[in-house]
Amino acid sequence: MPSEYARTAAREFSTTDPQRAHAFLRHAYAENVMKIHGSRDGFRMRHTYDEAGPLSVAVLKHTMAVEHVAQPLGRLLLARVLDGHIERRTGGETVRATRGDVFLVARPEAPYTVAWENVSLQLVSLDQAVLASVAGSAAGPEVPGGFGAADVRFTGCGPLSSNAARYCSSVLDLVTAQVVPDARAVSEPLVLDSAARSLGAALLTTFPNTAVARDDPPAAATGRTGSEAVVRRAVAYLEAHAHEPVDLAEVARQSRTTPRALQRAFRARLDTSPSAHLRRLRLERAYQELAAADPARGETVTAVARRWGFGHPGRFAAACRAAYGRSPQEVLRA
Repeated sequence: MPSEYARTAAREFSTTDPQRAHAFLRHAYAENVMKIHGSRDGFRMRHTYDEAGPLSVAVLKHTMAVEHVAQPLGRLLLARVLDGHIERRTGGETVRATRGDVFLVARPEAPYTVAWENVSLQLVSLDQAVLASVAGSAAGPEVPGGFGAADVRFTGCGPLSSNAARYCSSVLDLVTAQVVPDARAVSEPLVLDSAARSLGAALLTTFPNTAVARDDPPAAATGRTGSEAVVRRAVAYLEAHAHEPVDLAEVARQSRTTPRALQRAFRARLDTSPSAHLRRLRLERAYQELAAADPARGETVTAVARRWGFGHPGRFAAACRAAYGRSPQEVLRA
């Protein structure tokens, strides 16, 4: 990649030259053959980029009519149309999107064609290992009875329903506006992990994929005694690691079962999920830390909440009031 692109890729690139715009997009995304239509007078392209761990967020504004045939991206790329309209084609599937719509630009392994005119796009990428983890598996070797990162593949690029698309868009709002641009938020491992997993869950819910369609593997422990032992081991692991990013596949391994069997055991024994139980544990730890904190020494609700993975102050406050009948500020000042 030329040095000018390496230098600007993590911040901003803008040009009034369509050829330079084409060169930038080719280096930043994938090799492609681009056809540009219309007058070049007044042309402008602007590309901003931000990255936080497994997440990257870009905004592309391009004022000309363009059609380009691109080679496989090698990664998953989610798009939301901020203005204008766009059409993308791959593998016989066509998706037409306008303002507010979300879609997958392409599957990582598939070439694709896109066409737009005077468009503004938000482009979000998520590490494939996060998807595998959210789907109940680990990147690399497969979990017995589960599946690995290579098995989490998307079979369509358009949302399953309008409700699913709205849910995905709401998660995008949180991740792109409140987490990735906030240096303090992304410096907290639990906040970043929670944001990445939330986006992974939204993608798996919104777009057709092999992880959701796959049949459940046989449970490793089906009896009452076995279920109790699985949950006991899992709860002990979660309590010991609540201050760290937690992978469901690792919890399952430590509990001597599979991710799907672990989910079933929690539902049967505790009427909840492992992730919900972990959130309650973290809320409890945050509450305890607030109660012990001294605001005179500069401790804040926001800092405590972020340390325990709560990147949205309003949601943390609501959860605290629902669980303990007091706002975080009241707990800190007590």
